[in-house]
Parts: sequence; structure tokens; C-alpha cells
Amino acid sequence: MYAIIKSPKTLTSRMRYTVKTFKTADAMHKFLNKQPNNDWRSTQNDEPIKSGTYAYAGGQYHNVKSLDPSVLSHI
Repeated sequence: MYAIIKSPKTLTSRMRYTVKTFKTADAMHKFLNKQPNNDWRSTQNDEPIKSGTYAYAGGQYHNVKSLDPSVLSHI
């Protein structure tokens, strides 16, 4: 599994990032070549990671789909 990350331009207390995964390196490179900027960067993560938006809470990053809306509003 190949993954790329798009981080926010400024670091704030609301640390979030977006992950996009691909089955092949060729698919990832095709996506990156179509981008008009360099906002995306590849990641070298050994553990499997799913596509989505992640937020920092409780000392670690969580997929925002798995968080309760009341918790998410404070992040």
C-alpha cells in the first residue's frame, strides 16, 4: 500500500492532515503528476493506514470518522 500526506500550510493547535492511499506506486505517481503544486508528500509508514482526514487528540492521531462529533468540535 502506498500513501501520500497533505499537511496544513501553518501549524496550529488544530493539527490535521489528509491521507490518500493507492494500491500501486504507478497509480500514486499518476495522481502526483496531475497536481499543480507540491502540497502532497509520500509517507514511509510501516503500519497500514487508510485514506481520510486525521486529527490530533489524546496524544495521537485519529481518523475523524471514528471520533465522536462532540470530541471533534474541541480539536
